[in-house]
Amino acid sequence: MVKHIVMWRMAESEDKEQRAKDIKENLEALKGKIDVLVNIEVGLNFNDTDAASDVVLVSEFETKEDLNTYQNHPEHKAVGATYVRPYVAERRVCDYEF
Repeated sequence: MVKHIVMWRMAESEDKEQRAKDIKENLEALKGKIDVLVNIEVGLNFNDTDAASDVVLVSEFETKEDLNTYQNHPEHKAVGATYVRPYVAERRVCDYEF
């Protein structure tokens, strides 16, 4: 199994909280649309320290190849282009087998 974790810091804006909610809603909506996606969870941060990120994605796949399929899937790419990349200032990622 493979775990794919991504953390984002949102760009400062008046609608930052709504943009984070949009990311959560649209990423979680990929469940059932991308068959290699075993599980997906998106959390919105409540920790206000400087070290905190605003949004975290935790997703699971059977194989590294399935993760690659997910990352290149048109539905995933559309969510990233529409709801994520335009509104985030920083991204961190960790992929590992378990």
